[in-house]
Amino acid sequence: PPAHPGPCRVSISPEEPTVEFGTSILFNCTSSCRDYSRLDWEVSVTKMGARGPGWVSLDIPNVTNWHLELRCFGIFGGQRNITNTTLHAYRLGTPQIKLEGDTVAGKEARVTCTVDAQVAPPDPPNLLLTLRGGGLPPSTHPGPSVGLNFMAQAEQHGQEVTCEATLQLGHRTVNTSATTSLQVWAAPHDVQVWAPRTVFSAGDNLTVTCQAEGNPPPRLRWDLPSNASRELWDGGATVTIAAALQEHGGTYRCLAENPYGTSAASINLLFQGSSRSPVVPVAVALAVVSVLAALAVSWWFYRARGWNLMPA
Repeated sequence: PPAHPGPCRVSISPEEPTVEFGTSILFNCTSSCRDYSRLDWEVSVTKMGARGPGWVSLDIPNVTNWHLELRCFGIFGGQRNITNTTLHAYRLGTPQIKLEGDTVAGKEARVTCTVDAQVAPPDPPNLLLTLRGGGLPPSTHPGPSVGLNFMAQAEQHGQEVTCEATLQLGHRTVNTSATTSLQVWAAPHDVQVWAPRTVFSAGDNLTVTCQAEGNPPPRLRWDLPSNASRELWDGGATVTIAAALQEHGGTYRCLAENPYGTSAASINLLFQGSSRSPVVPVAVALAVVSVLAALAVSWWFYRARGWNLMPA
């Protein structure tokens, strides 16, 4: 029989149902009046659910329709009240964030995000993607992908980039997101070479240290003044020379290398004579001995010959 408006109504909850494809959903139909002769669902799927005073539920354990018409009706005397709704299914995958090629500090790079989404055909998904974080300006774009070009910086290494996907389903939105860390490679930089002092004396212990930043960590190569024709590939950060000699003075150059470049720094060290040279003390001692010897000889002549002092 045709539906007629009346004081008694039936309603469906949720009103605008959306569900992920392949998952379950539970509906409830309620009557505003208890004096109904029948309260039930009209659907094209097998009905599962429960009922109670003034309500009847519908459980769909596995949604395999992209859209499904649902109808709940109540019969009140000679009147029939009907409420309709449509169940919309969707798929929304996890965002996939990718860095195109190697991201090297000081060079242009690109990060992209893509998301697989599907709704009831033939309508395209109403999808919006946003890339943010990692020291990058936020970028928002409709559709299944978004990309952003940027000049990579060494300090961005390890910072997190997030991609947020928003799927509009009528008055309801579904959100998902993913996060990844930026992998920024960097040529060696901020190379520093230092020593406790720059002027040494022969016999001193000499230590020169090198430090460099980069990703991956640079390998250090030394060019030593004591053997300029040979370069030391020991990868060590410190050169130590015990009881250094005059020939150890000169330029100590540290070269930092990794697959993305090289950089170098150096320090000049000077050497002076030994701080404990015996030359000066010996000369002083000889002078003192000479003076004492002269005084002794004069005194001997004075005593032996009976010299007298001349009267004033």
